[in-house]
Amino acid sequence: MTITQGIRRLALLMTTLLAVGCGGDGKSGERSLNVNGDPLLASLQPYLSTSPYGLAAEDCAVIYKQGRSCQMQDIAPLGYDIQGDLTPEDIAERLLVSHHWMGDSFMDVVRDLPQDVLNLFRPLNVIVLSLDIRPSFYHSETAGIYIDPRYLWRNQAEWNDIYQQQDYRAGFTESLPFLALQRYVLSNGEYVTYSNTFDATVNSWRSKSEIAPGLFNLLVHELAHANDFLPPDQLSVLDVSTSIGRNIQLMKGNWIQTSLQQAHALTAGSLQLMAERYFGGASASTTMSPEQAGAAFEPDGAADFYGYYTGAEDVAMLFEAYMMWREYDAVSDVAFTASPAFANYSCDDLIIGWGQRNRLAQQEVMPRARLVSESILQQDLSTEFASIESVTPVDLPYGYGWCQARTAVMSARFERFSRQALSPVTDNSQRYLDEMLRH
Repeated sequence: MTITQGIRRLALLMTTLLAVGCGGDGKSGERSLNVNGDPLLASLQPYLSTSPYGLAAEDCAVIYKQGRSCQMQDIAPLGYDIQGDLTPEDIAERLLVSHHWMGDSFMDVVRDLPQDVLNLFRPLNVIVLSLDIRPSFYHSETAGIYIDPRYLWRNQAEWNDIYQQQDYRAGFTESLPFLALQRYVLSNGEYVTYSNTFDATVNSWRSKSEIAPGLFNLLVHELAHANDFLPPDQLSVLDVSTSIGRNIQLMKGNWIQTSLQQAHALTAGSLQLMAERYFGGASASTTMSPEQAGAAFEPDGAADFYGYYTGAEDVAMLFEAYMMWREYDAVSDVAFTASPAFANYSCDDLIIGWGQRNRLAQQEVMPRARLVSESILQQDLSTEFASIESVTPVDLPYGYGWCQARTAVMSARFERFSRQALSPVTDNSQRYLDEMLRH
C-alpha cells in the first residue's frame, strides 16, 4: 500500500492505495492512535542507538503529517549514500521502532534475505515499525515503508504490545455481493504463510521460520512501491537541493507503473470501478456478481484484483507474485466468492464463484510480471519466466468453500530446482481473515 501527503483517496502521489481486511477491535479511548490508517508514530526511536541517521530518520518518518517532505540534504535514500550492495547493517541503521523486539524480529528475517532483495531497500530513507501501524504502507514524501507489527510478533507478550485495532477499511465491502481473496500455497495446496493473528490455543507463538514467509510477502510488496516510484537506475540523478518527494514527482515518466501502463494496460474498466469501491470506499452505481467479476478478471493481465485499484498496486501485486514463486515455490490462489449472508461465518461459507491457482502462469499476466520484475531487479529473467510459462493455471472448483478448495485441486509443480519442502501448515480459524487483507 502507498500513502502520499496524507490524502486518502484515488490519485497517484496524492492517494491512499488501500485494501480491505479484518482485525481486532480498537481499545476503548485509544482511537487517536490511528485514524483512518494514519498511525500516530509518537514513540519512535532508532533501533540502533549508534545509528548516524537517528535524529534525521525520526524527523523524516513523520514529516508527511505536516504536509512536507524529507529534504535530501538531511537524509538521502540508502542507494544514494551507499554505492554497491547493501548489507543488513546498512538497513538496520535506517530502522525506527516503537519497541525494540520489533526490530529484533525484523532483522532476524532481513539477515537471511538474498542479496538482490537487500538491494531493493536502496530507494528508502526509513523503515518504520510501530505498535499503531495498520495497515502497512509506503509513503513517497518520506521514501519510507511503514510495517504492521502483526507481521513481527513472536509470543503473547509481544502481541500485547500491538494496538489491537480493526483495519479501518473493513467496512468497505459490507454492501458488495462478492469478496476478493488471495493466498500463497505450494502446488499441493499446503500453506506457505502463517496467520498473523494471535490465538491462545493454536497460534500463541511463532518462530522465525513461521514469520519469514509472510514478512517476505509484505516486504517485496512495499519494496516494489519504493522501486516503482524511485527506479533503481535513477538513484544517481537525484537532485540533492530539494526534497525526496519532489524528486519522485519529477521522475513520473520513469516510474515502472508508467512503463507497464504503456506496454500492457489493464482493460477491464468494470473491475477498476469496483476496485475503487472495494478498496477505497468510493460510491458506485454498478455492481457485479462473483461470476461476473471472475469472467472479466480471468482474460485480463492483473495478478490480483487489488491491481485494479491503482497503477502502483498493479506493479506491487505482480512483483509480489513473482517473488513468492521464486523464493518459496509458492503459487497464487485468487478467487471471487459470494459475500456471506450472516455475521459469524466460516471460511467455507465463502462460496467460490470464480477462482484460479497459478495465476502468475496466466498468459496475459506473465509478460506484465516479467516487465515489472526485470525493471525492479535489474535482471534478465527470461529463463525464470520460461519455466513459469510451462505451467498451466488450474481452476478452483466452482461452488466450493474457500478453505475447502485449498486442497481440492493439485496443480503441476514448477520444476526449476529442488528445494527443501516447507513444514505443512494446518488451517486455523483466523487464517482466512488474513487472506482478505492487502498491503
